[in-house]
Amino acid sequence: MDFKVWLRLGAAQAGVFACGALCWAAAAAGHVATAIVCAVAGLILVNILLLSQRRRQSPVQRAPDATFASEQSRRRLTALVDETPSPLLLQEEDGRLIAVNRAARQMFDASSELPVATRWALLGPGDRLDSLRGQIDWRGGRYAIHKAKLDHALLAILIDITPEVRAAEASALRDLLKVLNHELMNALTPVASMSRSALELIDDNTAESLNLARGALGTVVARTEGLVGFVDSYRVLTRLPPPDLQRVALAPFAGEIEQAFRAQWQPRGVALELSAEVAAAIVVMDAEQVRLCLTNLLNNAAEAAIDSPSPRVRLGFSLGERHVEVSVEDSGRGIEPAMAETIFLPFYTTKATGTGVGLSLARQILQGHGSSLVLRPDGELGGAHFCFTLQRPENAANPWEGS
Repeated sequence: MDFKVWLRLGAAQAGVFACGALCWAAAAAGHVATAIVCAVAGLILVNILLLSQRRRQSPVQRAPDATFASEQSRRRLTALVDETPSPLLLQEEDGRLIAVNRAARQMFDASSELPVATRWALLGPGDRLDSLRGQIDWRGGRYAIHKAKLDHALLAILIDITPEVRAAEASALRDLLKVLNHELMNALTPVASMSRSALELIDDNTAESLNLARGALGTVVARTEGLVGFVDSYRVLTRLPPPDLQRVALAPFAGEIEQAFRAQWQPRGVALELSAEVAAAIVVMDAEQVRLCLTNLLNNAAEAAIDSPSPRVRLGFSLGERHVEVSVEDSGRGIEPAMAETIFLPFYTTKATGTGVGLSLARQILQGHGSSLVLRPDGELGGAHFCFTLQRPENAANPWEGS
């Protein structure tokens, strides 16, 4: 301890003794007021001594307590992260991919850093956690991906949505079987009936019966061709490949969509309003699949609007921090709220010549992009209003830089 501190403490102790002696002498002599003043001065000096002693000891005493509390908090946090049921992956700037908690270590069969083969199977040739978007399939399970940027690292949280996906698939399969049963019975029942009638007419072997048989067979051919078209539509839905996600400049893409729509629908009196805030925006998508999705939505919108007094379709792009919202509206009669989910069923259609594939295919494409096709009730043109989002790159220059 510093010499001056010792000197001050010694002086204070001497002062306490002096005050005590003076207090005793004054009391013995009958000077009560003087004795009280000396006693108060002594108490003040005692408090100064105690305070100095506490300050001298507190850094030594409190430091172990603070260290212990900090260590306890760290252990508590480590245990909490390790027991988190959702697998956590961390990729550092040098490219190493770490299984952060027990769920991740079990999922990827790794003690800490993921082996090269596992990384390749998970991330592909890009070998970057940033490339994972939307959902992934891993060893029979489906996982939703959520990411967060840390200092010079990227954290991914994998949320198991397998039960929800299985339930949705079972529900979709039931709906699909209902539609298939309805369509097949509608097609095959008259085919069987007319084929039987044609055979009976041929057996009559008269000119009139042969003409009738010929007409019946023509109807059979038309029905079977319709059934072939139905099966082809089903094949489109079942053979949709996974999206090839690339960075796409939105402005030229929107221009191509606009040009194609005007070429098809402007001669028929349907106007297109393009509401775009895209400028130099970049989105991550499979351009061909999203083009097919938008074409289906715009064609549906044009067909719905064409009988309105002023047929209009609006294609909107709204730029957000992480997403671009895409909307398609029309000036048609709109869709009843009770039909909001039915319209997305495969092969469901209200059009005489429709296949019922367009909206179902569009929703399937967007699900592959980690998005969803939503019917909103707030369209400004009075008709249907569909919306979905497309992801923007997290950082166009360097995905490892902080946001």
